[in-house]
Amino acid sequence: MVNDRGTIKWTSLMLPEHVEMLKKLWNEDKTQTKPLLDEQELEQINLIMLEALESKFLVSITVFNRQISREYRGIITSINRNNHTLKLMGANGLLTIELVDVIEIEKI
Repeated sequence: MVNDRGTIKWTSLMLPEHVEMLKKLWNEDKTQTKPLLDEQELEQINLIMLEALESKFLVSITVFNRQISREYRGIITSINRNNHTLKLMGANGLLTIELVDVIEIEKI
């Protein structure tokens, strides 16, 4: 079995400035920009959230925060319109999610 480390194996032959520049480029590749949702997508997210709250079925919620998207799974226990959050009961306990950070939701 061949264990290829890609460009990492060549860093020992590079100048420290080049290694630092490569690390910076790799980190830039990891960062994302938040997708812009249109009115129809926002309405679909809202409908699924309300249905999930009422029916208590399992959902997968994709949240975008600090240039990273994460997926959470659980049951929506409450939606607070005053502070724009929802509570999700998942495997790791109760999680508070800001509604503006939700970019996708689907039934499981």
